[in-house]
Amino acid sequence: MIRRSLIAAVALLLGTVAGCSSLQDHVVDVETGLRNRVLAQQAWNEWSWCYDDLDHPYHFAKGFKDGYRAVLAGGNGCQPTLPPRCYWKPQFQTPEGRCVTHAWFDGYSHGALAAQQDGYGNLNEIPISPTARANLISKRATPAAGLFPVSDSHTSPLHSPAAVGAGGGIVPAPAARPLLPEADVVPDGPRPYDEAVHRAN
Repeated sequence: MIRRSLIAAVALLLGTVAGCSSLQDHVVDVETGLRNRVLAQQAWNEWSWCYDDLDHPYHFAKGFKDGYRAVLAGGNGCQPTLPPRCYWKPQFQTPEGRCVTHAWFDGYSHGALAAQQDGYGNLNEIPISPTARANLISKRATPAAGLFPVSDSHTSPLHSPAAVGAGGGIVPAPAARPLLPEADVVPDGPRPYDEAVHRAN
């Protein structure tokens, strides 16, 4: 009876593990997350003295650590559009709550900047061999890629019927128009960012 239970338990355990790679990915994610938390806490311990006079130090510290961890996880350091869900509660939908939320955003920016200054901006990148890197760079930056577009004779504008004149010669391309507006063109009305126009009115 015990033997059957043991075999059933082992079979159940092996059946729930769909693959070693998914389990391994989860372990790596947990390990990376813990490393990022430790590094963010160490950074906050190192930099917290700079932020002693803040009105909402707890929320600033939370934002600092979140921003630091975001850069460690591969983010670019830009603030997210929305704060974390805990700041969506009605208690933060007051003037004081808005200040708390702004403290989190400020902390996020400072933490992201600290992570970049500490040299952790590319910590999550997996290094590749120098040969592979050189091949990638040479394929990305070919000298003719943007300067000399390649076209075949069937799709080239010079060989289309519209580009050939009545005498069989090639018609020159029309003159290029300037990208900037002409000086005598006046906008329809005052623009909202023209302070001089608003002062004159």
